[in-house]
Amino acid sequence: MSESDDYPMLYRIAKSYYIDNHTQEQIARCESISRPHVSRILAKARARGVVKFQVQMPKLDDTQQLAETLCKRLKLKDVRLASVPSQSGYGRRDLSLGIATVAAANLPELLSESTNVGVGWGYTIYEASALLDHCITNQPLNFFPLVGSFGENNPYLQINVIANRFAEKFNAKSYYTIMPAIRDNEKLAYIEEKSYMKLKQQWESLDTAIVGLGPSPSNGTPLLTEASEEYHQLLHDSGTVGDILASFFYKDGRVLDTSKCYFQISLNLDDLKMIDKVVCLAGGSSKVEGIIAAARNQYFNVLVTDTNTAQQIFEQLDNLEER
Repeated sequence: MSESDDYPMLYRIAKSYYIDNHTQEQIARCESISRPHVSRILAKARARGVVKFQVQMPKLDDTQQLAETLCKRLKLKDVRLASVPSQSGYGRRDLSLGIATVAAANLPELLSESTNVGVGWGYTIYEASALLDHCITNQPLNFFPLVGSFGENNPYLQINVIANRFAEKFNAKSYYTIMPAIRDNEKLAYIEEKSYMKLKQQWESLDTAIVGLGPSPSNGTPLLTEASEEYHQLLHDSGTVGDILASFFYKDGRVLDTSKCYFQISLNLDDLKMIDKVVCLAGGSSKVEGIIAAARNQYFNVLVTDTNTAQQIFEQLDNLEER
């Protein structure tokens, strides 16, 4: 019998290595074979399906309870939390990557009943699209950009790239836009006008959206670095608490009017509220106020964030209730 057919040996050695935690050297001595021979057998055990690996996000009781409490207090449909270290050394990029990892693990379930999905931009969404595994959907799926493109040197604002990444991972169709996120005026050329009208028609068909949430413009780096100084100053002095799809909003949900600076190509927040499921990926202390305001004004109804941000949201909600 050839070695590839000796399934009892494949099983025995695989169990000894993966389950009993014996080293390859120990197994080699026990089986009277060489260590490289053990390594080849382990490779064949994986190839023959004797060994199957499953990597999944653990379900932690404390994290799950925290998510359920946050869901109730913000009156959302669902909350998914990344359990992250509480130490201050955990950087902003690390935090966003943790949220993106949990989002990528949960999006196949969250989109299981979706048909037409709009996607936004930002670092966390960009990373989530890259971390997604290839998925099998129950029905045909389409992905549409929710905002125009921007950022010559910023990959996280390349909306067509992000939409296409999602589509590739879900074996779905992706639609693109030739429109920039902001224009100097509202007068569109014929081709642009036609493209913009088609984009707005696509938005009307959405049943799901995936968006990010930016911090108050007074706390973060400018979202659109190529925009004018007048635009940046308007945002900085506005007193807004965050943005979704480059629409900056106040605590009470009102949206800042930037029309005197630019004509903006993006789904407006009132229309976003009409979509059945809006998944927001956001976390960090600079976004707590914006997350609370956006949730209260129903700009999203599913939140993917982290355990530290959840605790900070509770603290701010408690402070607001005490006033």
